[in-house]
Formats: sequence, C-alpha cells, structure tokens
Amino acid sequence: MQFMEAQALSPRIWPLYIATFLSTYIFAVANISVPGMQAALDIPGSRTTLVIGAYSVSFAAGLIICGRLGDNFGRRRLFRIGTLSILVTSVLTALAPTLGFLVLGRLLQGCAAALTTPQILSSIQATLRGRARIRAISGYSIFAGVGTIGGNIVGGTINSMFPVEYGWRASLLSIAVIAAIAWAGTGYLAESKSNAPEGFDFPGSGLVAASLLCLITGLTNASALDPINPLRTPGMLAMTLGLLLASAVGFFLLARHLLNRELSKLPSVLPLHVITEPAVRVGMVLAALFFLMLSSFMYNYAILTQQGFGWNPLASGLSLLVLAASFVLVSTFATRLLAAFGPRVLIVGAVFQATGLSVLAVFAFADLQPFILWFQLTAVLIGGGQGLMFGPLISVVMNHVPNRVAGLTGGLIATAQQAGMGIGVATLSSMFTVLIALLPVHTAFGLVVCASIVCSLAFAAVASRLLGQHAE
Repeated sequence: MQFMEAQALSPRIWPLYIATFLSTYIFAVANISVPGMQAALDIPGSRTTLVIGAYSVSFAAGLIICGRLGDNFGRRRLFRIGTLSILVTSVLTALAPTLGFLVLGRLLQGCAAALTTPQILSSIQATLRGRARIRAISGYSIFAGVGTIGGNIVGGTINSMFPVEYGWRASLLSIAVIAAIAWAGTGYLAESKSNAPEGFDFPGSGLVAASLLCLITGLTNASALDPINPLRTPGMLAMTLGLLLASAVGFFLLARHLLNRELSKLPSVLPLHVITEPAVRVGMVLAALFFLMLSSFMYNYAILTQQGFGWNPLASGLSLLVLAASFVLVSTFATRLLAAFGPRVLIVGAVFQATGLSVLAVFAFADLQPFILWFQLTAVLIGGGQGLMFGPLISVVMNHVPNRVAGLTGGLIATAQQAGMGIGVATLSSMFTVLIALLPVHTAFGLVVCASIVCSLAFAAVASRLLGQHAE
C-alpha cells in the first residue's frame, strides 16, 4: 500500500526536485564560467566575485518574504511564476554585453529564484506525509548538493564545446532550458496554502534585504583592495567600510525591530518564536556554514584548475565526478543513518570532510602532480562527508516545524543557504583572489582549504547542539 502511495505521489513532486537542483546549479554554473566571462568582457579578477555574489545577495534577501507569499497566495502559483522568471532572466544574463548588465541580470535572477525556492520545502511539508515526506526531504537535500557539484561538471562540459567568448553564454542558457522543464512540470503539482498564514512585515523584509546586500557587497568589495596598501585606492576603501558599517547598523535595527514586533504581537519577517526554536536556529547556522564551504571551494577549485593549472573547463568539471558520486551515494543512505544514529551523523560527516580537506591541503602545499590524480584520493572523503552533513540536516529541522509556518521555515533555511553561498564567495574566494596575487597558486589554494577545515570543525561543534533534539 505504501509503495503504491509513493508511486502515486512521485510524479507530482519531480518539478520540485528539478527546481531544487536549479537553485544551486545557477550558482555553480557561473563559477565554472568565470574564466570565460573574464576573457569575453574584460572583467578584473576582483570583480568576478561580484558577479557570483550578486545572485546570492538578491536570492537570500527575497527568500523569506517570498516564502510568506506562497503561504498566503498559493505555493504552486509562486513556483510557476518563479520558474518562468528564472527562464527569462537566464536569457538576459547569457546575452549581457557588459559587466554592469551581467551583474544586473544576476541580481534579477536571484529574485526569480527567491520566488521559487521556498515553495519547494513548504509544498513537500504541506502535501506529503509519513515516509513519503521523509523521502522527499532526503531528495531535496541530494538535489541541492548535486546542483552545486553538477553545475561545475555540466557547465564545464558546455563551456568546452564552444569558443571561450561563447562557452559561458551557452552555459548560462542551459539554466533557461532546465527552468523550462521545471515550469512545464508545474501542472503535476498540487496547489497548497497555509490555513493560518503569518502576516507580512514589509519594513522588516526591507531591513533583511538591505543588511544582507550591504554585508555581501562590502565583503566582495574588500577583494578589490590592495592588501599591502589599502590606502592606495581610498575611494574603494571608503565604500567597503561604509557598506560594512551600514550592514552592522542594519542588523542592529533589525534586531530591535524583531523584538518590537514580537512584543506588539504583530507579524514579523523573522518571528522570534520560530527562529528561537533550537532546531531551526542551529539548522540555519549549519546550512550557512555548509554552503559557505561548498560554494567557496567550488569557485576556488575552478580558478585553481583553469587559471592556475591551465585546464580547460571540461577537464575541471569532470575532475569532480568522484566527489559528486561520493556525495550522491552517501546522501542516499543518510536518512537511514539519521534514523539509527540521530544528528551524530552530521558530526561524523564534518570530521570526514575535515580529514579529506586536511590531506588536500598537504597535497596543495607540496604541489604534488598530477594534481587530478591526488585530488581523487581526497574527493571520496570530502564528497561523502558533505553527503552526511547536508542531507540529515534538512530532515532534523523540518521535523520540528508545524505546517502553518512551513513556507517561512523553507525560506529561513534557503536564506541561510544562499547567504552562506554569498558570504563564502565574498570571504574565502576573495581571500583566494588576493593570495594568488602574492603567492604561488597552489600555496594560496592550500591556505584557503585550511580555512575550510576550520569551518568544518565549527560545523561539527554547532551540530553537537542538536544531540538529544532529534525528532523521531
């Protein structure tokens, strides 16, 4: 009976899986296309992180309110509008004639993804029950991770099929093709709304958007400064400091605003009764940490292999196949391991990743060649660790969430995920951009990998707070 139920439900959720893959694929395919963008549009290395981060900025800023829109006006309706918008904005970015138009297109693309993504988890939460829901959440985790890794592989393949000035454009057009498939599948989705939706908090939403925008843009701008003599570009230094200061002020005002809304019992963009739930709060931190590491690693790896080692995009992307296979294989078993061992699997995953990264750092510092062979030895641990880190995380959080705020929680997790992506590129990837101007590329890569090791250990420490909170 359960098997027949799963068979009946599966056709109705496959567009959600495609959109989940798409949300991270958009980010990753731009990563692997950076060298082509630089060559075609004459973009300085310090500005490429702005192209990548622009998507995450607008994506993260719009997720929460878009999750609320889905709760109020229909998740299928918002999903349909969002996937169509991704299609349109992907064509615009692929045709961008200048850096300015490309950044603008990426910002709009992030807004389109923000309409789509929070509807995924909330639709799963609202329309599926029992084992079907558990399997669907596990599928969400797998497709989100595969989108990041697959974007590098597929994007690298497409880039290599065309001359350098056109390969990146073709890669960005592949986003439109996938979005079209997701949009075409919306007829299979059931419409759902919240029975008791939270109201809107437009001032709070504005503060969230402005604060994240200033933070990620400020951190990205920092990579354009001369690390030896930052005063050499006083205008850029002033802009960077001004953006970071504005972000700090924005987050301070946001905290006061949230407290006032809670005391006044008014709708809040980040209801304290939801974000103070231990599983939700810790889950947001873990999602941000995980994607901070993943996004920056993929960006830095693309730069290392293509600009540092002179590989073509195809070789760069295909070299990640072992890592991708390890991630998918382990992710398929992660839900069972979670049921047996609880959140401990998150800690084990973080330790596996930290171990793989530690060995990779040693290989990088020693400049062992051929790098592609030595990297595969670490890819099994890194990919497997990532599969244990992200898959169970979503299940732990969503099992604590009532249906009436499913859209909000989906928005919160996705916001943390995208904020982590943007901050990862703005910090660790910007750090790599600065270091390769001062050090050999393999040494610079080893140093940023060490920073990721620290983040992995931080992930394990935060995940330990979930012990005893796992809902069976």
